[in-house]
Amino acid sequence: MVVAIATVVMTSIIIQQTKWSDRLIVNTQSYELALMIRQAQTYSLGVREYMAGTGDKFDLGYGLYFNQGTLDRYIFFADANKNQKYDVGEVMETKLLTRGVVINRVCGATRCMPSGGPLNNVSISFFRPETRANIALLNNGGSSVDVPPVTIYLRSSGGKEYSVKVEANGQVSIAQT
Repeated sequence: MVVAIATVVMTSIIIQQTKWSDRLIVNTQSYELALMIRQAQTYSLGVREYMAGTGDKFDLGYGLYFNQGTLDRYIFFADANKNQKYDVGEVMETKLLTRGVVINRVCGATRCMPSGGPLNNVSISFFRPETRANIALLNNGGSSVDVPPVTIYLRSSGGKEYSVKVEANGQVSIAQT
């Protein structure tokens, strides 16, 4: 009888631990994403030099880029040509999501990717002296197909989901969905 009770209690604890771990993993990745967004904002306000030792490019924007084809990573970029979107060659760092967490979807005000619809990629960038976010929600051809805010939904392998929302004014919020 004692062994049966101990088995039931231990099974319950193990199941709860798995759920808690799953939630913790996606929560941690959500906060890392929010910190990367804040890092882009800080770099743009702090006049960070793009390439060490050049003495130029202090007025760049910095941001994050999400693409429908790569939902296990996002790109931290320096907007060298100041067009408020990511272009090839502007990569500063590619951030891989870990431990089974993926970007489940990225949504503007009315459209989401991946959904097979026109929204294909999203760039969030910041430029000095503004703290506001420049949010570009684009199709394959580079045309705007939606308006801010943008919400990035991260999902764990166990199905737990958190969202990171970026408003046009630069506010970043995290919520469990």
